[in-house]
Amino acid sequence: MKEMFINSPKTQARQIQVLETALEVFSEYGYRKTGMEDIASRMNLAVGTLYRYAHDKQDLYQKAVAYGLAQWQENALLAAQKCTDPVLRFRTLCCSAFSYLREEPHLRRILSADPSLFPLFEAEDPFTSINNRSVKILQQFIQEGVEAKVFSVSNAHAAARILFSLYHVSIQKAYVLETGDEQKQFEQSLDLVLYGLLTR
Repeated sequence: MKEMFINSPKTQARQIQVLETALEVFSEYGYRKTGMEDIASRMNLAVGTLYRYAHDKQDLYQKAVAYGLAQWQENALLAAQKCTDPVLRFRTLCCSAFSYLREEPHLRRILSADPSLFPLFEAEDPFTSINNRSVKILQQFIQEGVEAKVFSVSNAHAAARILFSLYHVSIQKAYVLETGDEQKQFEQSLDLVLYGLLTR
């Protein structure tokens, strides 16, 4: 997926508008039934204008989903950064990331409809760079806990990788499979993880 060049605040604002509208339309109609015409119509634009922002429908879909994932990540990070206690900061990061999709229906519907966004193998992940950043954020927060002597972890990167994998499974169960009572189950799982991380 090639990144777009942002030339000015006005171009950036229009790019965000295109991505948000695309996310909305893809979530309503699904990838197959959505045409570039549907997105252009929603924005009152000529179809040709969309090709300034994406090469084709698949490229626009990937960019819109990547934008949605980045917003999800940023929301959780901002919530966690308000906390000073390392344990509370880590817990807030995890809980904010998990609960975000309850308030963001467009991305939730896309994730529910497109299981390829949750590949079993990293090599098949179309959003490797975004997910790697999530792992690095987790690693940073774990390392801060280690340095504050509240977490006992020998390898923060390995712990972050494992936790991110568990998080993926929790998201699938909660928002793709919708098994019920997901928030409570997630918080109980998080308590088990935190108990394992804490120093004794």
